Amino acid sequence: MKALRLLFAAAAAAAVLSFAGASARAAGECRAQSPGVPGPSYVYFAVGSTKTDDAAKKEIKEVAERVKAMYIRTVCLLGSADKQGNEKANFALSVKRAEVVAAALEREGVLAKYITVVGKGETYGDWLKLFEDNQQDRSVKITLTK
Repeated sequence: MKALRLLFAAAAAAAVLSFAGASARAAGECRAQSPGVPGPSYVYFAVGSTKTDDAAKKEIKEVAERVKAMYIRTVCLLGSADKQGNEKANFALSVKRAEVVAAALEREGVLAKYITVVGKGETYGDWLKLFEDNQQDRSVKITLTK
């Protein structure tokens, strides 16, 4: 059974990488933030977008500085999308958002081998708030572990 789970996890990671097409590693989930390390951090996106604004670029730069200063060895990027639109498209969008943040962290000097990308797709928050502006659903959560 354990071998079957590992095979499934490897297949899922390969699927995420095929969506992402980048050098960062893919995984099924993020580990918890290390104690004593500030965070987690969030990068927010507009509806349907993968573009980073000035606030996102500032957050990414601060995270990159923290990663280098604290000798962080795992940077996990959990991409999310809101409930609007198609489920498959939202999964692809969540992965792309995480890949955009990964590329920005690499430009800031974080080595790709330390970055893990996870696509969450649609989040499962409050369905009563489906049409409200829920920026948390359109984000990449950055967790750092030593």
